[in-house]
Amino acid sequence: MTVWLTTRAAGVAALLLLTAATSLGAATSTVGRPPASRFVLQYVHRVLAALGLAALVLHVLTVIADSYAGVGVTGALVPFTSGYRATAVALGTIATYLMCVVAALGFARGRMAFSPRAARIWRGVHASAYAGWAVVLLHGFLAGTDSSLPWIRLLYLACLAAVPAALAVRLSVPNPKRAARSNRKWVTT
Repeated sequence: MTVWLTTRAAGVAALLLLTAATSLGAATSTVGRPPASRFVLQYVHRVLAALGLAALVLHVLTVIADSYAGVGVTGALVPFTSGYRATAVALGTIATYLMCVVAALGFARGRMAFSPRAARIWRGVHASAYAGWAVVLLHGFLAGTDSSLPWIRLLYLACLAAVPAALAVRLSVPNPKRAARSNRKWVTT
């Protein structure tokens, strides 16, 4: 029973931490912040993401260790092979892989920033964290055994509100760099 409780708690913790990291990542990238505050916000964003991934690893390891769950190693690592809610667990597996790719590229960001092409690739892959987060939320709702509890549904709704709100703030702030990149596409030589 302790393993199952740990699995559930780690899953909720991962969702909350990844929601906070995604929201802060969107909000941090708005322009007009002093460099020192941007540095601190980016650091907190990275720490939240790392903690979210650690909770995610604990969630996966404990669900594998729990023979009652019926997921197993193959079910946790290979999408659509779980004995328990195969599609819902597959969404979690896919989201986990996507978040790991985003994290790996996040670690390589400093090396990639020197090339404009690599920076574009990094930006595109990093932006896929939004999709990964949405799949994590859907996985939790569909696979979570606590999804019918009112306080868990409130957590899902709070998460569902936080990331789009942060993204809306990000997109509402004019970004001169984004405008310059967009204008360059239309300039003919």
